Amino acid sequence: MSQLSQTGVAAAPIVVVLLLLALRVRSLRAGLAGLATAVLAAAAVFRPTSDEVAAAVASLGPTVLEVALILFGGVTLAVVMAGTGAREHIAGWLERTATASDRLPAILLLVFGLTPFMESVTGFGLGVVITAPLLIRMGLTPVKAVVAGLLGLVLVPWGSLGPGTLVAAQLGGQDFADLGYWSALLSLPVLVVSMVTVLVVVRPRATITPRPTTPLVTTTPPRTAIPARPTATLLTTCAAIVVVQWSALVGANALLGTAPAGVIASAAVILLLLGISRVRHGPLPPISRELVGALAPFGVLLLGILAVTVGLRLSGTPPGLAWLDSPAVWVNVAALVALRTTATPRPAAARMLGQALATWVPVAGNAVAFMMIGIVMATAGMAAHLAQSAAGIGGGFLALIPLVGALGGYLTGSNTGAAAMFSTATTAAAAGLGADTLVALAGQNVAGSFAIIVSPPRIALAVGVVMAAGEHLPAQATRTLATAVTAVSVILGGAVWVLA
Repeated sequence: MSQLSQTGVAAAPIVVVLLLLALRVRSLRAGLAGLATAVLAAAAVFRPTSDEVAAAVASLGPTVLEVALILFGGVTLAVVMAGTGAREHIAGWLERTATASDRLPAILLLVFGLTPFMESVTGFGLGVVITAPLLIRMGLTPVKAVVAGLLGLVLVPWGSLGPGTLVAAQLGGQDFADLGYWSALLSLPVLVVSMVTVLVVVRPRATITPRPTTPLVTTTPPRTAIPARPTATLLTTCAAIVVVQWSALVGANALLGTAPAGVIASAAVILLLLGISRVRHGPLPPISRELVGALAPFGVLLLGILAVTVGLRLSGTPPGLAWLDSPAVWVNVAALVALRTTATPRPAAARMLGQALATWVPVAGNAVAFMMIGIVMATAGMAAHLAQSAAGIGGGFLALIPLVGALGGYLTGSNTGAAAMFSTATTAAAAGLGADTLVALAGQNVAGSFAIIVSPPRIALAVGVVMAAGEHLPAQATRTLATAVTAVSVILGGAVWVLA
């Protein structure tokens, strides 16, 4: 078979997936079709040996199981938080920190604090589901609330405690902690572009009032969330959010590990803005017993991961105990704590678990299908063949890696799906060009994660929460999100080309 024909066969699984997704076929069906194509191509043309297949199963099988368990814990925690009212307790308390005259800190807290916090713990766009209705209560229109909420998904590489980044690391042959650290470093453009775009979106538009011909009647001006022109205080607050979130993200990845980094970084922003509100407007709302119970699962999750991680490091990670610091363990423990702290009756608890299981099956199936595509392509040598072809483009290919990742994130609506499709080929191509494979993979990971904000499934989820049935996001709003994703991808392309 000619080189060109082999390249076409190697690319066939990705082409099939992209075409089906472009035709609005459900992600799970597209993934299964791509997996079937990959298996046929591997068996007919590339023919991996039985030893290669066994080695792939042994090395990547545990990762597939871990991702599935993380997703189950995240789905269960999300369902329990909604079913017990814990989610509303947290959101309501944060809303009460706002004042009628200055709602900017509360809006920024919701967008850059609560949204990424919930996304880091549970994933699946839950942060937008919670914050979009609250943003409307802060004075934004439904369209602006949707766009601002989606722009708050700035820490998606750490969503659900990082299974997407874990998949990228495993398939790309990189260390999970190292990839998390470099992804954190390269997340600065995401934070800056998102912040600037949010300010443009939520700021009231200036209007020209015609000169009156009759005496003016004094009226109370309408309440606005943000002044029409950015003030020095506003710009200082926004800069502080970006600096604190990025510093906490990088520091947490370096010192505490990748899994809890998103939770820590978003919690740092929440504390920062609560402190600003306390200084400007006096005491914060009282903390109720219900609020403490609602926050308990998150405390157990974070403290559990940190305590076990530190303990294992001090003890030299005894054999057989390394699994204790897995996010798959602690997110499921947090879900159980959420059930216990609210004293949920057994029938209600059983109903919630059934709902979580029904939700988890297609979510996990989708993730596993895309992971299996990547595993088959890597094991059979298809990804390496594609990487060799891509390397023929030369060094300029490095600048295109974030755009490739963004394409995957847009089409799959999942950073796990994007990672599974492209990570092996990305690192192989970077290695073929003599570039730093870790930096290249981190650029793909960050761009692919941010691009999900413009993917049809995520937009549909956010729109369905706050807009009437049958309504769609206006084209201008979609262009705003697409512009932000494109800007981040181009900036990251330049950064990867220079650093890698």
